[in-house]
Parts: sequence; C-alpha cells; structure tokens
Amino acid sequence: MHAVILAAGDGSRLGQRSPDLPKAFMSIAGRTLYDRQRAALSDHVDGITVVLGYAADRAEALVTSARTVVFEDWADYENAESLRRGTAGVDDDVLVLNGDVLVAESVIERVVDRFEAAPNRSVVAAVPGHQEGSTAVRTDDRGVVTDYGMIRGHRHAGLGVVDRSRLDEARAYLAAHRDEWYPGIYTRVETEMVPIPSGGHVEINYPSDRAAARDKLPLDAPDGLDLQT
Repeated sequence: MHAVILAAGDGSRLGQRSPDLPKAFMSIAGRTLYDRQRAALSDHVDGITVVLGYAADRAEALVTSARTVVFEDWADYENAESLRRGTAGVDDDVLVLNGDVLVAESVIERVVDRFEAAPNRSVVAAVPGHQEGSTAVRTDDRGVVTDYGMIRGHRHAGLGVVDRSRLDEARAYLAAHRDEWYPGIYTRVETEMVPIPSGGHVEINYPSDRAAARDKLPLDAPDGLDLQT
C-alpha cells in the first residue's frame, strides 16, 4: 500500500497564512503535522508521496522518508487534481490522507484492516453522526457511499483507501473533475464507509483548531465507538 498526503494548499482558512510553509508543516506541541502523519503511517504502508504546492521549495526540505510531487499550479485547481498528480506512477492500493488531518495510528490500522477484509472495494473513514457544516458522506443500507459534499451526514475524516483495481477509474474521474474536491471519487468507485471515533481524529482548518489539537494530543480512540458497525 502506498500513502499519498495532500499538502499543496496554503492554509488560508487559518487566517494569517504562513509566508514560509504550507499548513501541513506547522508545528503543534513540538512536532509538525507531517512528522506526526509519517510516524502514524510508517508501519502500514510501503511508501509515501507528499503533494506540495504553496511554498514547496521550503517544504521539500522538511519531507523525510517520502517522495515529493510539486504541484506548481495548485491555486488553479481543487484537490482532485492534487490527488491525481500524487497517484501518477503509483501501481498499488492508495491510502489518501489530507495534509491538515491527524488520526491515531489505531484509526489507520482499523481502516487498513477493513479495507483488506473487503476485496475490490475502497474504503473511506468518517466520524459517524448527522453533522452539518463540514464535508460529509451518506451511505446506503450496505454501508456503501452514495453521496458526498457539504451535506448533512457522517463527517468525512480526510482518510481513505482506493483499491488498486479501481485506481485507473478513480484517476479518470479526478481528471474530469479537477476543479472539485477529490472525495467525489468515493461515489464513483464502490466504497465502504468505516466509522472512526472522534477521539482519534483532529482536523485543523481554523485558528481555534490548533488549540483544540494541542488539547487532544496524543490522539487515541477512547470514546467507545463500536467500529464493527
């Protein structure tokens, strides 16, 4: 399995963007988001690609144990194109992780285990519930994703695995929807939703999220969610 971390954006929702580095390389509690992601992924993937765009020349120096893809025209497209470029040349199952998301290693293990138990089906992690205000997925009675977007549903957690057998189909979808958000692929290729506990996940979009992330670290999965449902 090969991981692709999407880290091309400039983090403009954080307010005052960094003039030096993209959001994925901000430091929280003494470690960058990327460093925490790499550590959580290392035992579960055979390689990592980091897609860079904003301030890529500075960020590249901080990428260790991974290859980089520089997306120079990142501001002209949405993250669907970022993922398409990140998967170029990859012939493996692809674990996708948003650059502004931290998940506990136990969450990654659970998602990978669920993927390996569902041959020829992709998976996407979501925090279950019926939230509004963040991107979300909806599923049918089999747990297969039917809708994605700014909808009422289970919060998209910024983590998923695209099955190698559907990767060409996913790339074709991304190429045709490069001005959209990449998780639309999960409605295109058959994808099972994997529920994850909120205690094992944090997403950093706004200034208040940084303080919330510090309070939540180290991440764990303590809230008792039955991940088998």
